[in-house]
Amino acid sequence: MKKSLSLTVQAIYVLVTALQLIFVPNMLLGMFGFEPTSEIWIKVLGIVLLSLVLVYYGIIQSGDKNILKITVYSRLLVVVGFILLVVSGLAATPLILFAGIDLATAIWTWFELKNG
Repeated sequence: MKKSLSLTVQAIYVLVTALQLIFVPNMLLGMFGFEPTSEIWIKVLGIVLLSLVLVYYGIIQSGDKNILKITVYSRLLVVVGFILLVVSGLAATPLILFAGIDLATAIWTWFELKNG
């Protein structure tokens, strides 16, 4: 299978988000209507996301369809989790925008797998 363009786009999105969470978290939070924070956990999340970019890079390089399929499921899990947080009132509605990006790239990857 050729390299996954959809996972490459997802990796770039996660990289940009990770760097924002590490270096300018309140700018990103403000763009989506979340309150500013000085808690360290937002930067910790950015570091965890940065490590995910390396995992995505390895998956892209390997071209393994089975592992690529698992990324579709993991991104759908994120979508469901974000929606549940919003519906339960624990998170603000703009979190759905993040879910939308994950949903779009998961569907794109699914089509790549189906047609690849």
